[in-house]
Amino acid sequence: MKFASTHHTTSDWQALQKGLRSFVYHRLPQDAVDDVVADILETIIRKKSDLRLASNPSAWIYAVARSKVADFYRRQGREHTALQTLNTDPTLLNHDEPHDKPGLHDCVMGFIGRLSETDQTVLEEIDINGTRQTDFATRNAIALPTVKSRVQRARNRLRDRLIACCPANGEDSNGNATTCQGACDSTTSCALGRI
Repeated sequence: MKFASTHHTTSDWQALQKGLRSFVYHRLPQDAVDDVVADILETIIRKKSDLRLASNPSAWIYAVARSKVADFYRRQGREHTALQTLNTDPTLLNHDEPHDKPGLHDCVMGFIGRLSETDQTVLEEIDINGTRQTDFATRNAIALPTVKSRVQRARNRLRDRLIACCPANGEDSNGNATTCQGACDSTTSCALGRI
């Protein structure tokens, strides 16, 4: 099952699909990847309002993806094996281990890379690398309330970027995939490796 053909989508949405596919590909049997990715994308579209309210949009996307992977294993009756795999998953934001490479991490970083340098620095240090806000404030000689404000504004801009790339409802009245209605820049791409 394919979610949408690539000629009907913007590059941001394609990048998100590709990142999710890579993320899921390394966690599920190959014949289940397309269905689970479609399920994740459908959830992102249906729960755009939740994404809009998420304090950390990157973590929200990871949580949806991990949840759908776990749902697959539950449906297959392999819950014990899936939970063991998920407990050792580097995308659970254990900051001592690298993120999933290439894959969803690269895709999220592609979105972050389109933000201002200040937003990039704050999100990469705090959300991606796991630096505590107090440590970031001390290291950069910035007041903690200023750091908290910057993180919140950067997350809001990232969330807006992610929401803007999602099709309004995924399909038009004829069941065809829709586009982002011009919300995304066509030059966006992820530096993803081939699966």
